[in-house]
Amino acid sequence: MEKEFVPYKEAVALKELGFDEECFGYYDIDKGYTNGYAFCYSDVKSQLKNGCSAPLYQQAFRWLHEKLNMKGIMPITDLDYRLRMLNNLIKKLSSKK
Repeated sequence: MEKEFVPYKEAVALKELGFDEECFGYYDIDKGYTNGYAFCYSDVKSQLKNGCSAPLYQQAFRWLHEKLNMKGIMPITDLDYRLRMLNNLIKKLSSKK
């Protein structure tokens, strides 16, 4: 199930760009494992004191499309391609700030 969620690095980038929607999961730095964070299932924003929300790829793409005024939704099934496309859209929005 975790493969449906945006990875930590991209979730932080989205947070820095203003992403602030309810999510099914979040990354918690305080409860970190060897990779520095823990993935937890929760939709409680109050638990995000030392972490960030973990959006589904669909949420992230929809939010980026809205912010970039893009039309249509891209159906993306390949995980590697999905991550590359997400990073490209994050960079595109970052360059507009």
